[in-house]
Amino acid sequence: MTKYIIKNRIILVMLTIWLVFTLTIFISCKKKEQPEDTQQAVSTEETKHISASDKIDKIDASEKIDLRILYAGLPNTERAKDFVDFLTKHFKEVETTDYNTFTESKTAGFDVTIIDYDGQDTRAPLPSISREYSRASITVGSPGAKLGNRLSLKTGYL
Repeated sequence: MTKYIIKNRIILVMLTIWLVFTLTIFISCKKKEQPEDTQQAVSTEETKHISASDKIDKIDASEKIDLRILYAGLPNTERAKDFVDFLTKHFKEVETTDYNTFTESKTAGFDVTIIDYDGQDTRAPLPSISREYSRASITVGSPGAKLGNRLSLKTGYL
């Protein structure tokens, strides 16, 4: 019995050390924003030496990205409204469909599909998607993890 108590205390001490170490790294790695007047500006002389291949093309803020987006989420929720409002500001065409009736056939004609389940319930229904599904998709929420597992995809939580 004593052996198990000692083993549990060692594990508890190790977890505590790990937690303190992780928090220390997290706190020290946060990027601090500089006040605008102290930010360094690149001079025109310095930019002359940058080759054309080093320059990054920037999209004009008023220009929408030429992609067709399908958002599959729970209709009439604040989350769905926020997603659609954001997407319509940045993409030329955005359509929505109900998460509960979503099937892979609805993705035809779209460049990217966003599959979103509003909620943290791990018992959320999974969309009907076969192993042959090969469309560009973004999954949000716990159903995305379960869907990736079912399709044998290597995914991670972000």
